[in-house]
Amino acid sequence: MRNDLASVQAFLASVIPNRAAATGDPALAETAARFVTGNARLTPAAQVDIYRRQFWYRHREVLRDDFSALARLLGDPKMDAFCRDFLDAHPPAHAPFRKMLEPVPHFAATWPGFETDAARTFAADMARYEIALLDVRAAADAPPLDPQKLASLPEDAWERARIVLHPAVQRLAFSYPVHRIRKAWLVAGEPAIVPETPSPAHIALYRSRELVTHFEELEPEAFTLLSLLAEGAALVPALGRLAEPLPEERQEHIAASVGRWFQQWTTLGIVVDVELPSSS
Repeated sequence: MRNDLASVQAFLASVIPNRAAATGDPALAETAARFVTGNARLTPAAQVDIYRRQFWYRHREVLRDDFSALARLLGDPKMDAFCRDFLDAHPPAHAPFRKMLEPVPHFAATWPGFETDAARTFAADMARYEIALLDVRAAADAPPLDPQKLASLPEDAWERARIVLHPAVQRLAFSYPVHRIRKAWLVAGEPAIVPETPSPAHIALYRSRELVTHFEELEPEAFTLLSLLAEGAALVPALGRLAEPLPEERQEHIAASVGRWFQQWTTLGIVVDVELPSSS
């Protein structure tokens, strides 16, 4: 019986994601013989198993490569188990690999292979950070802020103008400083140990003109302000929303710091434009 291409593809798509070997299932082996020819060395079922193993190896290596700090934390055997369980729970589909990675932080936060809740929280933070690194590297570019444009803005511009952030910028809040810990593990070679206590961190993750990814640690108020600006709020209204619920001493701190924050963000290339709304 001849099979059209669509039937062969449908059969392979149904069996390749399976963890169980086709050679160990007589019924599946019989079905495989209808769609796969095999060769002098391999039965059709054995040929299918090669495809199946390569499918899993490929996706496992994507996870290990893109979550290298998570893999360092778990070690090889446990990372293999994590990958198998993740791919079982989220079977790869016909979509970009980046789409496949989106559930990893939530999966890490609930995976029973971690011994403590603290380890799960840490792993989820690390997975979010490693996904953000991928997104920063792949994001579009934008020209730097033109100083002349800033100089020509009218006095009331900050009441109305929209601050434009570089499309690669990621704003991230963590329970643990995973941005520093990952660097210590993978660059300095320090032991992969989960900190005993949380230490909340707020960062802006960005890309330099040389296409190198960097992080900048932010005060909580600076982080909130940058988030408000990213949502489209003009600077002065954003400052009002930020300061209103805070005690007077924090309001004074923000007023004294905002100029420094904005200068830093423009110098680093985090802020790339200031857009005035049209007068129409």
